Amino acid sequence: MTPTTTPTAAPSATAPTGRGAVLRQTVGSLLVDAALPYLVYVVLTGQGMSDVAALAWSALPPALNVLVQAVRHRRLNPVGVIVLVTIAAGLATSLLSGDARFAVARDAIQSVAFGLLLAGSLVVGRRPLVFHVCRFFGSAQRPDLPELMERQWAANPVFRRTLRRATGVAACVMTLEATLRITLAYTLAPVVALPILSVQSIVVWTGLSALLVVSVRRAARAGR
Repeated sequence: MTPTTTPTAAPSATAPTGRGAVLRQTVGSLLVDAALPYLVYVVLTGQGMSDVAALAWSALPPALNVLVQAVRHRRLNPVGVIVLVTIAAGLATSLLSGDARFAVARDAIQSVAFGLLLAGSLVVGRRPLVFHVCRFFGSAQRPDLPELMERQWAANPVFRRTLRRATGVAACVMTLEATLRITLAYTLAPVVALPILSVQSIVVWTGLSALLVVSVRRAARAGR
Protein backbone atom coordinates (compact mmCIF):
# COMPACT_ATOMS: atom_id res chain seq x y z
CA MET A 1 0.00 0.00 0.00
CA THR A 2 1.32 3.38 -0.96
CA PRO A 3 1.71 5.52 2.17
CA THR A 4 -1.32 7.79 2.40
CA THR A 5 -0.13 10.26 5.02
CA THR A 6 0.58 13.69 3.59
CA PRO A 7 4.33 14.38 3.40
CA THR A 8 5.44 16.70 6.18
CA ALA A 9 8.33 18.14 4.21
CA ALA A 10 8.90 18.74 0.56
CA PRO A 11 11.98 17.19 -1.00
CA SER A 12 13.53 20.50 -1.87
CA ALA A 13 16.59 22.42 -0.87
CA THR A 14 14.39 25.26 0.30
CA ALA A 15 11.94 23.29 2.45
CA PRO A 16 12.76 22.41 6.03
CA THR A 17 12.95 18.76 6.98
CA GLY A 18 12.79 17.87 10.68
CA ARG A 19 13.68 14.42 11.90
CA GLY A 20 10.74 14.50 14.28
CA ALA A 21 8.32 15.27 11.44
CA VAL A 22 9.72 12.46 9.29
CA LEU A 23 9.49 10.07 12.25
CA ARG A 24 5.87 11.03 12.91
CA GLN A 25 5.02 10.55 9.25
CA THR A 26 6.68 7.11 9.17
CA VAL A 27 4.92 5.99 12.36
CA GLY A 28 1.62 7.25 10.99
CA SER A 29 2.15 5.32 7.76
CA LEU A 30 3.03 2.14 9.67
CA LEU A 31 -0.15 2.46 11.71
CA VAL A 32 -2.63 3.42 8.99
CA ASP A 33 -1.15 1.63 5.99
CA ALA A 34 0.29 -1.49 7.63
CA ALA A 35 -0.98 -2.24 11.14
CA LEU A 36 -4.66 -1.34 10.69
CA PRO A 37 -5.16 -3.19 7.36
CA TYR A 38 -3.47 -6.27 8.83
CA LEU A 39 -5.61 -6.05 11.99
CA VAL A 40 -8.78 -5.78 9.88
CA TYR A 41 -7.73 -8.82 7.86
CA VAL A 42 -6.89 -10.94 10.93
CA VAL A 43 -10.09 -10.03 12.78
CA LEU A 44 -12.38 -10.65 9.81
CA THR A 45 -10.79 -13.95 8.78
CA GLY A 46 -10.95 -15.00 12.42
CA GLN A 47 -14.71 -14.40 12.23
CA GLY A 48 -14.95 -16.73 9.25
CA MET A 49 -14.84 -14.21 6.40
CA SER A 50 -13.07 -15.32 3.23
CA ASP A 51 -9.53 -14.11 2.49
CA VAL A 52 -10.68 -12.12 -0.55
CA ALA A 53 -13.47 -10.32 1.31
CA ALA A 54 -11.26 -9.62 4.34
CA LEU A 55 -8.51 -8.27 2.12
CA ALA A 56 -11.04 -6.02 0.43
CA TRP A 57 -12.11 -4.58 3.79
CA SER A 58 -8.45 -4.14 4.77
CA ALA A 59 -8.20 -1.39 2.14
CA LEU A 60 -10.68 0.71 4.11
CA PRO A 61 -8.22 2.39 6.56
CA PRO A 62 -5.86 3.72 3.85
CA ALA A 63 -8.78 4.88 1.70
CA LEU A 64 -10.42 6.67 4.62
CA ASN A 65 -7.09 8.27 5.50
CA VAL A 66 -6.82 9.78 2.03
CA LEU A 67 -10.27 11.32 2.47
CA VAL A 68 -9.45 12.57 5.98
CA GLN A 69 -6.26 14.16 4.65
CA ALA A 70 -8.26 15.81 1.86
CA VAL A 71 -10.75 17.30 4.33
CA ARG A 72 -7.99 18.35 6.70
CA HIS A 73 -5.97 20.16 4.04
CA ARG A 74 -9.05 21.18 2.01
CA ARG A 75 -7.68 19.61 -1.13
CA LEU A 76 -7.21 16.13 -2.57
CA ASN A 77 -3.59 15.85 -3.63
CA PRO A 78 -2.62 14.05 -6.86
CA VAL A 79 -1.06 11.14 -4.99
CA GLY A 80 -4.30 10.69 -3.06
CA VAL A 81 -6.29 10.62 -6.30
CA ILE A 82 -4.05 7.89 -7.72
CA VAL A 83 -4.23 5.92 -4.47
CA LEU A 84 -8.06 6.02 -4.44
CA VAL A 85 -8.35 5.12 -8.11
CA THR A 86 -5.93 2.21 -7.85
CA ILE A 87 -7.53 0.96 -4.62
CA ALA A 88 -10.90 0.93 -6.38
CA ALA A 89 -9.44 -0.83 -9.43
CA GLY A 90 -7.62 -3.36 -7.26
CA LEU A 91 -10.72 -4.10 -5.20
CA ALA A 92 -12.89 -4.58 -8.26
CA THR A 93 -10.47 -6.91 -10.00
CA SER A 94 -9.65 -8.94 -6.88
CA LEU A 95 -13.33 -9.40 -6.00
CA LEU A 96 -14.15 -10.39 -9.56
CA SER A 97 -11.24 -12.84 -9.74
CA GLY A 98 -11.93 -14.35 -6.31
CA ASP A 99 -8.19 -14.98 -5.97
CA ALA A 100 -6.73 -14.17 -2.53
CA ARG A 101 -3.21 -14.01 -3.95
CA PHE A 102 -4.28 -11.41 -6.49
CA ALA A 103 -6.01 -9.48 -3.70
CA VAL A 104 -2.70 -9.34 -1.81
CA ALA A 105 -0.82 -8.30 -4.95
CA ARG A 106 -3.39 -5.68 -6.00
CA ASP A 107 -1.31 -2.76 -4.69
CA ALA A 108 1.17 -3.53 -7.46
CA ILE A 109 -1.30 -1.59 -9.61
CA GLN A 110 -0.34 1.55 -7.68
CA SER A 111 3.38 0.96 -8.14
CA VAL A 112 2.94 0.31 -11.87
CA ALA A 113 0.75 3.42 -12.25
CA PHE A 114 3.28 5.64 -10.47
CA GLY A 115 6.14 4.08 -12.43
CA LEU A 116 4.44 4.77 -15.75
CA LEU A 117 3.60 8.36 -14.77
CA LEU A 118 7.18 8.98 -13.65
CA ALA A 119 8.69 7.49 -16.80
CA GLY A 120 6.16 9.21 -19.03
CA SER A 121 6.93 12.61 -17.54
CA LEU A 122 10.53 12.24 -18.67
CA VAL A 123 9.39 11.70 -22.24
CA VAL A 124 6.46 14.06 -22.74
CA GLY A 125 6.60 16.55 -19.86
CA ARG A 126 8.38 19.89 -19.78
CA ARG A 127 9.38 19.06 -16.23
CA PRO A 128 9.63 15.63 -14.59
CA LEU A 129 6.88 14.49 -12.26
CA VAL A 130 9.14 14.74 -9.21
CA PHE A 131 9.35 18.51 -9.77
CA HIS A 132 5.58 18.88 -9.62
CA VAL A 133 5.23 16.59 -6.60
CA CYS A 134 7.88 18.53 -4.67
CA ARG A 135 6.30 21.85 -5.55
CA PHE A 136 2.77 20.71 -4.69
CA PHE A 137 3.52 19.30 -1.26
CA GLY A 138 6.10 21.92 -0.36
CA SER A 139 3.81 24.85 -1.15
CA ALA A 140 1.59 23.91 1.79
CA GLN A 141 4.46 24.77 4.15
CA ARG A 142 6.38 27.26 2.04
CA PRO A 143 4.09 29.45 -0.11
CA ASP A 144 7.18 30.81 -1.87
CA LEU A 145 8.48 27.34 -2.76
CA PRO A 146 6.98 27.17 -6.29
CA GLU A 147 8.74 30.41 -7.24
CA LEU A 148 12.02 29.26 -5.68
CA MET A 149 11.88 25.95 -7.54
CA GLU A 150 11.11 27.71 -10.81
CA ARG A 151 14.23 29.87 -10.35
CA GLN A 152 16.34 26.84 -9.55
CA TRP A 153 15.00 25.02 -12.60
CA ALA A 154 15.73 27.96 -14.90
CA ALA A 155 19.20 28.79 -13.59
CA ASN A 156 20.66 25.57 -12.18
CA PRO A 157 21.43 22.73 -14.64
CA VAL A 158 22.52 20.46 -11.76
CA PHE A 159 19.09 20.93 -10.20
CA ARG A 160 17.41 19.94 -13.48
CA ARG A 161 19.62 16.88 -13.95
CA THR A 162 19.03 15.80 -10.36
CA LEU A 163 15.26 15.95 -10.63
CA ARG A 164 15.30 14.09 -13.94
CA ARG A 165 17.63 11.46 -12.52
CA ALA A 166 15.51 11.14 -9.37
CA THR A 167 12.41 10.66 -11.52
CA GLY A 168 14.10 7.91 -13.50
CA VAL A 169 15.36 6.17 -10.36
CA ALA A 170 11.90 6.38 -8.79
CA ALA A 171 10.32 4.84 -11.90
CA CYS A 172 12.78 1.91 -11.73
CA VAL A 173 12.16 1.45 -8.01
CA MET A 174 8.41 1.36 -8.56
CA THR A 175 8.85 -1.32 -11.21
CA LEU A 176 11.03 -3.42 -8.92
CA GLU A 177 8.60 -2.90 -6.02
CA ALA A 178 5.69 -4.14 -8.14
CA THR A 179 7.67 -7.17 -9.31
CA LEU A 180 8.67 -8.11 -5.77
CA ARG A 181 5.12 -7.56 -4.52
CA ILE A 182 3.65 -9.90 -7.12
CA THR A 183 6.34 -12.53 -6.46
CA LEU A 184 5.81 -12.52 -2.68
CA ALA A 185 2.02 -12.43 -3.00
CA TYR A 186 2.04 -15.59 -5.09
CA THR A 187 4.72 -17.28 -2.98
CA LEU A 188 3.65 -16.62 0.61
CA ALA A 189 0.36 -17.16 2.41
CA PRO A 190 -1.79 -14.00 2.61
CA VAL A 191 -1.45 -13.80 6.40
CA VAL A 192 2.35 -13.67 5.98
CA ALA A 193 2.56 -11.63 2.78
CA LEU A 194 0.20 -8.81 3.83
CA PRO A 195 2.30 -7.28 6.67
CA ILE A 196 5.57 -7.83 4.80
CA LEU A 197 4.33 -6.05 1.70
CA SER A 198 2.73 -3.21 3.68
CA VAL A 199 6.02 -2.50 5.44
CA GLN A 200 7.88 -2.91 2.14
CA SER A 201 5.87 -0.10 0.56
CA ILE A 202 6.49 2.24 3.48
CA VAL A 203 10.23 1.49 3.46
CA VAL A 204 10.44 2.05 -0.30
CA TRP A 205 8.57 5.36 -0.23
CA THR A 206 10.35 6.66 2.85
CA GLY A 207 13.71 5.73 1.34
CA LEU A 208 12.89 7.44 -1.95
CA SER A 209 11.74 10.59 -0.14
CA ALA A 210 14.91 10.73 1.98
CA LEU A 211 17.14 10.17 -1.05
CA LEU A 212 15.36 12.90 -2.97
CA VAL A 213 15.69 15.39 -0.12
CA VAL A 214 19.45 14.82 0.12
CA SER A 215 20.15 14.85 -3.62
CA VAL A 216 18.07 17.96 -4.37
CA ARG A 217 19.65 19.90 -1.51
CA ARG A 218 23.10 19.06 -2.80
CA ALA A 219 22.11 20.04 -6.33
CA ALA A 220 20.76 23.40 -5.17
CA ARG A 221 23.95 24.13 -3.23
CA ALA A 222 26.03 23.20 -6.29
CA GLY A 223 24.23 25.85 -8.34
CA ARG A 224 25.03 28.72 -5.99
